[in-house]
Amino acid sequence: MTPFATSTFLEVLFASFIVIPVMLLCGAAVFDVVRRGEGGVKVAGILVLILIVPILGPILYFAFRPPPRVSAEDAYLAQADQRRQAAARPMSPGV
Repeated sequence: MTPFATSTFLEVLFASFIVIPVMLLCGAAVFDVVRRGEGGVKVAGILVLILIVPILGPILYFAFRPPPRVSAEDAYLAQADQRRQAAARPMSPGV
């Protein structure tokens, strides 16, 4: 009876090392697709790829997804923040 219990425990442990990361990867990919909120057909196609091909789908999505779009307002605020931080730095005495 003991070898059966040991093999079952090891099988469950091994499966959890495979299943849990795959579920987290799929969940992160689905969350990212929905969060981006692009066109309906494009989102549906990506979700079908992610859910039909559980490991390869999310990996391909994260490898080939377009970079996040930065709005003009965000770019302006980032530049203003950099200028503010540069102005707050003390100047060196030799300059």
